[in-house]
Amino acid sequence: MALLSHFPLLPPEPWPAPWRVDFYIDATTRQVLDDNGTGQRLSEGFRNQVLERERHAYQQAHAVVCMAQWAADSVIADYGIDPVKVHVVPGGANLDESRLASLPAAPLPPPPSLKTPLRLGFLGKDWQRKGGPFLLQLAEALKALGIPAVVRAIGPDPAVLPPHPALHPLGFLDKQTETARFAAELQSWHFGSLFSSAEAFGISNRECLRLGVPVLAHAVGGIPSTMPDGGCGQLFAPHPKPDVVADWIASRLTPYESYVGWRAALALRSREFTWEAAVKRLEKITGYPQATPSSDG
Repeated sequence: MALLSHFPLLPPEPWPAPWRVDFYIDATTRQVLDDNGTGQRLSEGFRNQVLERERHAYQQAHAVVCMAQWAADSVIADYGIDPVKVHVVPGGANLDESRLASLPAAPLPPPPSLKTPLRLGFLGKDWQRKGGPFLLQLAEALKALGIPAVVRAIGPDPAVLPPHPALHPLGFLDKQTETARFAAELQSWHFGSLFSSAEAFGISNRECLRLGVPVLAHAVGGIPSTMPDGGCGQLFAPHPKPDVVADWIASRLTPYESYVGWRAALALRSREFTWEAAVKRLEKITGYPQATPSSDG
């Protein structure tokens, strides 16, 4: 039996003889415990026991595939796994491709103006961790440059968001039942964003890129692996000043025809950011067909 596990702590080996195990993970347990701070609640003995169990599992596996180079580095350095069996395959957008195929082409957002402000998109549940407060500062910095801007927020409960004239809370949008509305909203953004303080990967970036929307993000955790090159957007060192990002946006929008051409080139790469593309790469590494995986991101 061939088994592809997204759970690093698969039941302890020795596994049944017919099993052939590969892993496909977004983060190692060491990263979850240390980088997210959850390990502070565990005794050192129990922590070591858990990490040793994970190390044995990786040693016995055929391959350890990671969504991001950040996780792959941990598998190699923290667990001592041979780099030859460690691979990186970024995940795809959690979008229904058959539903997307039935949608008409979306118009590009117009140049920013008082009537149609620049749209910065936020997609995720955790407003604080994923950089929502920074986006409001960025909107203010853009306004100081003469570029009207708003923050369109999908995910957080509007009741818990701060009052701000630039913030447009949209609440929860179901990607499955409201695919057309979800896609149209993202494609109306000038930029998606992910200025997270901690992030194992960032599926929201892949969803923006799948829909032809460039992304602005922190180079934190696994985020760099969501954006393979500069054609996908811009990575900033963690915690940049809002005016630095605002200046970059202003330069990227001038002339606006250049921005439109950038969007057009990104749209042609849409298949690159799908789970279909990821699964094909997984098949080459593991040597057997996979069912399409998914991640909540």
